[in-house]
Amino acid sequence: MPLPPAPDQASPPPGTPPPGPRGIWETWSNRRLLLWTVLLMFADFTLQGLFFQLTNRLFSSVAAGSLVAVLLPCFLLARARGGSLASEFDLGGVPWSVLGWAALAAVGSLLPASLLAQLSVQIHPVPESWVQLFAQHMPQRGSDIALALFAVMVAGPVAEELLFRGLLYRLARRVWGTSAAAVLSALAFGLLHGEPWYLFGLVALGLLLAYIYEMTGSLTPGVLTHAVYNGLSFALLLENRDLATSASGVNEFDVLLVVGSLLLLAFACTHLARGR
Repeated sequence: MPLPPAPDQASPPPGTPPPGPRGIWETWSNRRLLLWTVLLMFADFTLQGLFFQLTNRLFSSVAAGSLVAVLLPCFLLARARGGSLASEFDLGGVPWSVLGWAALAAVGSLLPASLLAQLSVQIHPVPESWVQLFAQHMPQRGSDIALALFAVMVAGPVAEELLFRGLLYRLARRVWGTSAAAVLSALAFGLLHGEPWYLFGLVALGLLLAYIYEMTGSLTPGVLTHAVYNGLSFALLLENRDLATSASGVNEFDVLLVVGSLLLLAFACTHLARGR
């Protein structure tokens, strides 16, 4: 009669699912994760610059860098590890209510972040060359507007959330903890945009996006917040009503709007914290 298998060689109980694939967060060292993050950032910056030199199209360059230098490598890496973008980078689904609060958080953050950007403008005025560059590349035709919206509301937000929250924030959180990771990722998010005249507003947005990711456990709500925020900002640019192009003063009506926006933001963030 055959002997039963030894305990360490026993087969798993019937019905036990096979072990899942081990992704980069289980198998890669912190140094390797950091190198991957830096390489993606460098590739994104370089490709955007090269594409702009070749085409002289600002928003097409943003889309090309986001899709080719960030999203495609991350997708291929996830597939090579036997996973997906959702599994490797926390892009899983969340309840519709959470997405609604995330969109509301974007609306509530727009004016406070714009006023913080005005503080940056007082320290570092917006260069005239930047104003002229943006004015030259603002789309006029419907197809150009659609491409610009794709760049600022789809390709850009997804790529930046993968980089700054899906990689940099998670890595820093594993090493230094939540608070330090939020500050570090927000500073990197602000500085690497290359617009120091908007730095305070960008850092504030980065902190909000780190908070949303931490509260929900998914990048998806943050991508939506980022997309809505960019879309609203882009609409203001199209209407020549950007709130942070000059170091103008703040009147009483602005103060009321800021207070209302902060209350709306706090209300949305409270529900996001409950929605995890």
